[in-house]
Amino acid sequence: MECNIFYYLINNCVEFRPEENLLYSRENGERITLFFAASRCLQLLLNQQGKLVSQQELFDIGWNRNGGSVSNNTFYQNILMLRKGLKLVGCEQTVIKTVPRKGLTIPLSVAVEKIEGNPPPLPIEEEGKALEEDNTLSPPQVNSKKESRIITPWWMTTLSVFACLGMLLFVAWHSSSQDAPLTNYNYVGKIDQCEVYLYNRGTSLSTYQQFITQNKVDCSEQNFVYFTIHPILPRASVIRCQHPFAYGEKNQCFTEYQLEWKAVE
Repeated sequence: MECNIFYYLINNCVEFRPEENLLYSRENGERITLFFAASRCLQLLLNQQGKLVSQQELFDIGWNRNGGSVSNNTFYQNILMLRKGLKLVGCEQTVIKTVPRKGLTIPLSVAVEKIEGNPPPLPIEEEGKALEEDNTLSPPQVNSKKESRIITPWWMTTLSVFACLGMLLFVAWHSSSQDAPLTNYNYVGKIDQCEVYLYNRGTSLSTYQQFITQNKVDCSEQNFVYFTIHPILPRASVIRCQHPFAYGEKNQCFTEYQLEWKAVE
């Protein structure tokens, strides 16, 4: 009987825990939490190691089977963040290889072991870091064992605490805005042919007008646009639907992310 609980060991140093959507380095203790879609894509690639996985197969496993849709831009951002996450946890070797115009694969030269059973407990004192479908992360500073014995100045400790709090706030916000029903958006009116809805956490009509001016948003055809910005981090998301969101009704929606965008006050 096959065990339903398992995890993967990559290059003998990085654990991928699909149940937690987590990458964990056994060498430096680094943790990266993946978005659900990116996690499912990585699991499919690991299961099909050595074989070519088409883009459509990745679309299906990551988004379509869960009732969602995805643009090419969002898909490529997910794969980019997945590669960055693997590097952050210590995979210097190229784990995910692109075959132009065909798909992705994990070469057989990458050591992959699928281990049945629960993974070992993680150290409690470590804190995870979120890796988004739309986020660009700078590699964190990793201290060696010798460096870790040096007493950290109080101001660096304080800065680290605020950085962690900011990351946790962002994860909470993004998770809620990703998972929250579109009924949590407020209708603000029609701009050209677009019916515009704004997320109810501080996103204003003026910020949306700035966004469409700077990014040349096309509203020549009727769309129902759900717009969100984050008040702290420089990013915005636009969800375009063919019809207004309603429970139980079929709809086709596409999500696009703009990184490094922030409203001008």
